[in-house]
Amino acid sequence: MRAPTHPQEADRLLTLADYDIIDTPAESDFDDVVALASRICETKVSLVSLVDESRQWFKAKHGFVDIDTPRDSAICDHALLQDELLEIEDTTQDPRTADNHLIITEKGMRFYAGVQLRAPNGLAIGTLCVLDDKPRQLTDLQRQTLRTLARQVMNQLELRRTLRNQEILRGEMDHRVKNSLQTVQSLLRLYASKMTDPAALTAFAAVERRVAAIVALHRELHQSSSIAKVNMKPFMDGVLGHLAATCPDNVRITSDIANFELASTEATALAVVASECIANAIKHAFPADQSGTVHVSLAYAPDGTVKMICRDNGVGAIEDEATRDAMISLGLRIMDASAQQIAATVDRRSTPDGYVVEMSFKPV
Repeated sequence: MRAPTHPQEADRLLTLADYDIIDTPAESDFDDVVALASRICETKVSLVSLVDESRQWFKAKHGFVDIDTPRDSAICDHALLQDELLEIEDTTQDPRTADNHLIITEKGMRFYAGVQLRAPNGLAIGTLCVLDDKPRQLTDLQRQTLRTLARQVMNQLELRRTLRNQEILRGEMDHRVKNSLQTVQSLLRLYASKMTDPAALTAFAAVERRVAAIVALHRELHQSSSIAKVNMKPFMDGVLGHLAATCPDNVRITSDIANFELASTEATALAVVASECIANAIKHAFPADQSGTVHVSLAYAPDGTVKMICRDNGVGAIEDEATRDAMISLGLRIMDASAQQIAATVDRRSTPDGYVVEMSFKPV
């Protein structure tokens, strides 16, 4: 006989849908659970069964071929109406299962025990169940193990839902931040187009370069921030590539970035310092449209520290210019603040061959 409709069926189905798990590929995390359940409970079949509107679908199965069965024949549908665990010692003797095709056909399942997969809102979306071809009873240890494994299944489902929701939220935040930055860029260009004062135009150009650097940094971090570690070569290559697009024709950016990973906070600090070095070099290293290059290198040093060197082949003396230029002074303060966030040291010096900024720190 088919189980009565769950008293909160509409809410239960919405809860199941929120996990977005139906018809997803098999995963070892769930396959391992059913294999262990069958071994401990000594049954031929074990299933992670999710009861949808018209069928029960198996996220994981052991000793069973079908990927789903009609809900009319779902023994798990009866389990959804129990407090927690449904155990039927002999399915041929129970009116709920005696006429079930799983019982009366060649499959001949004579024993069933299922523990609800219960969401945090208290609604059951399915079961972790074991079946066998002979009547029997579970021991207390087997029942407790089945309950524990069912909780682990729900923990996995909750983890996947949380990560998915975080990804959706992160995408929405990225969209809003990107739109805001683009609005700022448009306003800067609009106001700059109405300026005639050379000093004001220079200041607007410097601000726009910094905003462009923030846009590039945001874009690259958004692509990388789904994991705790950031692969520095593609990350820095991307940031520097976007910064190169903002450079005047007389300035070229080159790089030598090693392939290794850092924490996202460390990657952010390095990218900010590099962008400030490039912005300052564009402003002061190459006067009168002098051609030049800004080179950025990043690698592990022999002592285990991470070292980034930003070097230009311009006229040098940017530090002296800071006393007269508020924009350069701001850039130096931004470098120092970024370095402090990751306990890094920053050494800036003017050389006969240009200006050099070295940043080094012990990674976490």
